[in-house]
Amino acid sequence: MTTLPPMNNSGSKKNASSSTQLVQTTIIQTTTTTTAAKKGKGKKRILPLADGSGVDLLGELPFTPQVMEALRQRVIQLEDQLAASSPSSDERPAKRARTAAEPEASGSAPSTSTVKVDEKKKKVQVKKIFDRLKKECKADGVKFQGSPKTIKFDEVLEANEFEALFGGKGFLVQPRPDNKPKSTVTIMTFNASQVNSFFGGDMKGLKGNIWTRGGAPSFSKSVKIGPCDVTVESMEVNYSKNGMKCTLKFEVHGDGDDICYGGGYGKTYIYGAGMLF
Repeated sequence: MTTLPPMNNSGSKKNASSSTQLVQTTIIQTTTTTTAAKKGKGKKRILPLADGSGVDLLGELPFTPQVMEALRQRVIQLEDQLAASSPSSDERPAKRARTAAEPEASGSAPSTSTVKVDEKKKKVQVKKIFDRLKKECKADGVKFQGSPKTIKFDEVLEANEFEALFGGKGFLVQPRPDNKPKSTVTIMTFNASQVNSFFGGDMKGLKGNIWTRGGAPSFSKSVKIGPCDVTVESMEVNYSKNGMKCTLKFEVHGDGDDICYGGGYGKTYIYGAGMLF
């Protein structure tokens, strides 16, 4: 009788363990493959294009304008669906609408303090222009001798300052739809009534000086007769947006200088004798 060698229990256990792992791995792989197949089965993976054709999303995608546009539209569609299915979707659009409306509301309805500051700044700018005009009217180079005088000077204004001062006032020459609509230079004109409205109460106290007419026949120098009130007939505004340069040109005349016959205020100047009557 032949005696069989005893079995190695450790080897048997090891083989059994390997067999078990192999079976488990095979089952997992099979299950995974089956599940993936079930998930993919019946699902559309064709991307429709604008011309009616389609592209397989699981294959290699051609990078054409049609494909890129279709992908963009698909992304937008998916984002809309995601936003619609979100629990807080009803709240978010309203919140975004309120947030977007707040800056617009604040811009259309500024606070009282902001309005006061802007009005104060505007008055300061208007007074500055008028003070400059007042100074130029009294200059020795401006002699009121019976004819209108032109006074011209420049101011530096930012675009928003210019708009705050002159926007909607006077007569706009350019830019207009029918006259240089793309020009960066703004030209405006003001008549006497519009000038008074622009300066308001600051128009009081505008003074100049009446001078005699020099030259022929006596070839004498002109002589300052005395002060006179000055009236502004018109104003022209020329503003360059690029250079922030605002040129103001005024047509003015002295009240009473039209009766100056070589003298002033009804007095006659005798050129040869240098006497006033």
